[in-house]
Amino acid sequence: MDRAPSPRLLVGAGVFASVAAGLPQIAFWASGRIPFDRRSLGWCGAYAVFAIAFWLAAAAPRPLVGRAAALAAQSGAALVAFALGHTRFEGALLCVVAGEAPLLVGEKMGLVWVLAQTAGMAAVNLVGPFQVRRQDLSALAYTGFQLFAFGASRLAVREAEARQELARVHAELLAARELFADSTRTAERLRIARELHDALGHHLSALSLQLELARNLADGRAKKPVEQAHAVTKELLSELRSVVSSMREDSVLDLPGALRTLVAGILHPRVHLEVERDLQVEAALAHTIFRCVQEALTNAVRHAAAENVYLTIEARGETVTVTVRDDGRGAAEVRAGHGLSGLRERIEGMGGKVEIEARPGAGLTLRALFPLFPTRAGAA
Repeated sequence: MDRAPSPRLLVGAGVFASVAAGLPQIAFWASGRIPFDRRSLGWCGAYAVFAIAFWLAAAAPRPLVGRAAALAAQSGAALVAFALGHTRFEGALLCVVAGEAPLLVGEKMGLVWVLAQTAGMAAVNLVGPFQVRRQDLSALAYTGFQLFAFGASRLAVREAEARQELARVHAELLAARELFADSTRTAERLRIARELHDALGHHLSALSLQLELARNLADGRAKKPVEQAHAVTKELLSELRSVVSSMREDSVLDLPGALRTLVAGILHPRVHLEVERDLQVEAALAHTIFRCVQEALTNAVRHAAAENVYLTIEARGETVTVTVRDDGRGAAEVRAGHGLSGLRERIEGMGGKVEIEARPGAGLTLRALFPLFPTRAGAA
C-alpha cells in the first residue's frame, strides 16, 4: 500500500526541529564568537539543501524514487551540516529524516535508512576534519532520538492505514447493504408480479371465458349487461398484465448508487468513477459487476501503490464493459491469487471474459466484458 502524505502535525514538528537545530549556530555568528567564513557558507548551503528537500518530500505525493531521492538529499545535507557545524545540534536534522522515513519509503526501508544515517554520523565523528569528536557520544544519543522519531512516525502510519482500511470496509458494507436491500425489494416485486399473474390472472381469464359464453347464450335484456361485464373483465385483465409487466421491468438494481457508495469510502488512492446514471442491468449481473469492482479496488488499495484508480462502466450494444485502471507500480507478470482466480470464475460464470494488462511502472488494467443479458446467473 502506498504511503499517505505526511500528517500536518509531523510536518510541523519537523519544521520546528529543523529550525531549532540551526538557531544555536546562527546565535554563535551573531554574537561574534565564531567568524563567518567559507566553512560557514558550506554549512548554510547544506542547510538550504535540507530545507528544499524537506519541502519537496512533504509536498504532493510522488513516486517512490522521487521520495527516496528527496530523503537522500536531506540525509546527505544533514550529515554535511553536522560535519561543518560547531554546535552538534545539527544531528537533530537526522531525527527529522528518521521521522519522515516510514511515511515516504515504508517501515523496512525506513529502518535501514536510520541505521545508515547512524553509521554516517559515526563516520563523521571519527574522520571529521574540523572537530575532534572521537570521544563524544553524539552518534549514540542521536541514534536513540532517531529511533524514537521513527517509532512515532511508524505508529502514525499504521494508524492512518487502519483508518483507511476501516473506512474502505465500512463503505463496502454500506454498498453491499444497499445492493442487498435493493435486491430484496426487487425479489418481492417479482414475487408479487408472479402471484398476480398466476392467481388473479388465471381467474380473470376464466371469468372472461365464462362471460363470453354467457353473452353468446343470453338474449333479450340480459345480453347487454353480460356484454358490459365481459368488456370490463377484458379491460381489467389487460390492466393486470400491464401492471405485472411494469413490475418486472422495474426489477433492475441501482448499481451506480451502490458503486458510488463503495468508492466514497476509499480515501487513498483516489478513485475516479465513470458510470451511466441510468445504467440498468439485471440483478445477477449487477451483483457480479459489484463483486468484480470490489475485488479490483481491494487489490489496487493493498498492492498497487497507486495514487489514482480509474473505474469506468459502460454499456454498448449487448455488452457491458467494466474497466479498472491504476497508475501504480504495475508488474512484469500478473500472478493470479485466490482473489483474481475467484474473480475470473465469477465473470466467466456470467458468460463474460476478463483481460488483465500490466507493465512495470505503468500500473495495471483489468477489463471485464459481460453480455448485457447473460444466459447463466453468476453467484451473488
